[in-house]
Amino acid sequence: LPKAGDPGVVYYGPGVHRAGLVTVTNGQTLVLAGGAVVKGAVVARGNQIRILGRGILDGSDYEWRKGPHGFTVGIYGTNIEVSGLTIRGSSHWTVVPVRSRHVTLRNLKLCNSRVQNDDGINPCNSQDVLITDCFIRSDDDCVAMKGLDFTAPNSNVERITVENCILWCDRARIFLLGHESRAEYMRDIVLRNLDIIHYTMTPFLFEPGEDMRLQKVLVEDVRLHGEGQGDFIRLKPVVNMYMRKKVPGFVSDIRFRNIEISGRPGRYRVQLEGADPEHSVSNVAFEGLRILGKDLTRESPQVSMGTNVSAVRFQP
Repeated sequence: LPKAGDPGVVYYGPGVHRAGLVTVTNGQTLVLAGGAVVKGAVVARGNQIRILGRGILDGSDYEWRKGPHGFTVGIYGTNIEVSGLTIRGSSHWTVVPVRSRHVTLRNLKLCNSRVQNDDGINPCNSQDVLITDCFIRSDDDCVAMKGLDFTAPNSNVERITVENCILWCDRARIFLLGHESRAEYMRDIVLRNLDIIHYTMTPFLFEPGEDMRLQKVLVEDVRLHGEGQGDFIRLKPVVNMYMRKKVPGFVSDIRFRNIEISGRPGRYRVQLEGADPEHSVSNVAFEGLRILGKDLTRESPQVSMGTNVSAVRFQP
C-alpha cells in the first residue's frame, strides 16, 4: 500500500477517525490502513482513483438516510478501484457507481443490515463494472442494477460482472435488475461462481419497466442454501410504483446454467410471464438447474409459465 505522505495519498492510520465526508479526486489514492476505523462516507469523483486498505469504513453513527452523503461510497468517474475495505453499518445504499466507467470493486466485506435501504452494490447507468471476491450482507438488495437516468450520453447499464462472491440478504433480493430503470438497455450482465447463503424474497428478480430492454444475462455456477422459500427466479416485465413512464420493459436472451438449491423443502418457484405481446419474455435457457437434487424441466412443479413467453429451453 502507499504510505502516509506519498504524493497524491490521503491516509488514515490505525485508530478511530470521525472524518464525515472524505472526497478523493483525479489521480488520488485513499488508504484506510489496517486498524483504521473511519466514521463517515467516501466520494470518488474523477479519473484514476484508488480506495485501498484493510481498514473499516463505518456508517453506523448515522441515522437512516442521514449520512454525510447519499451513499457510503459514491463513485462518479472512470478507472476507479475500491479494494480490501470492510464497510459496516451503512445508513443508505452502500457502494454505488453512478454514470461511471471501468470500475473494479474487489475483496470488499459489506457488513450491513442495520437499517432498511442499505443495498450492497448498485451500479447505476454505468458500464464495465467488475465486482469480485466480495462478501455482501444487507437488509435490502445485495446487488441492484439501475438505470436511474437517461439524460446523460450513454446511460445504459452494460458489461457488469459479479463473480466469486458470498451473498446474504435478510429481507429483499439478492439480485434486482430492472426497477427504477429509465435507461434504454441493461445488457451483457454476468453473475457467476456465487454462494447465496441466505435470502428471503426472489433471489433473481428481473423486472424491467419503462421500455428498458433487459437482455444478454448469464447466470452460472451458483449455489443457494434454501430454507423453504417460495420463489427462486422471476422474469417478468412490470409497471410499479418506482416508475415514471408507466409501461413495462422487455426480457430476452437470458441463460441460467449450473445452479443448485440445497437445503429444506420449499416451493422455489421459477416464473416467466410477459406483460403483453410487445413487452414479452423470450429466448431463455435453463441448463443444469437442480432443486433439492432434482433436475428442473418444463414439467417441474416449480415452473410457472405465463402468457407472452417464447423460446424457453430446459436442459439437464
